[in-house]
Amino acid sequence: MSNGCPVKLYVHHVAIFTSNLERSIAWYEEMLGFKKVFQNDFPLPDGGLSRMAWVKGPDCYLELYDYPEKPAPAPEAYWGTLGTKHLCLYAKDDEFEKIRAYLRSKKVTFTVEHKWDEKFNRKPGGCRVIFILDPDGTPIEIQDTFTPESY
Repeated sequence: MSNGCPVKLYVHHVAIFTSNLERSIAWYEEMLGFKKVFQNDFPLPDGGLSRMAWVKGPDCYLELYDYPEKPAPAPEAYWGTLGTKHLCLYAKDDEFEKIRAYLRSKKVTFTVEHKWDEKFNRKPGGCRVIFILDPDGTPIEIQDTFTPESY
């Protein structure tokens, strides 16, 4: 390995706290093609017992937690606070329009629709991006293929 870390690390999962576990599982399955592979009660350190489910995508898992008493984050906090802000998924360039059309057919609201000019990311032809919200307002970015080290 180079420059520091002696092992190669891989993304395993992203944890998302939800207000309704069943609704979130169904949404991630229907809208984004994830599949529930495991569910159980799970004791969180200093958080008590929570219901948790794993939903699997092609390259990672989402770990969904049920926290029905917690309020959703305020949309205006997105830009004004530190920390994780969104989950980004990608579709291959030739399939990007297909996922966009599918989500439109499901009446999913796009909070952002944008095409980044290649002067910002060096990708020939630029990079298409849409943002949607899951049932609890968690931002999900979907973009076409973007490999910044390749340009």
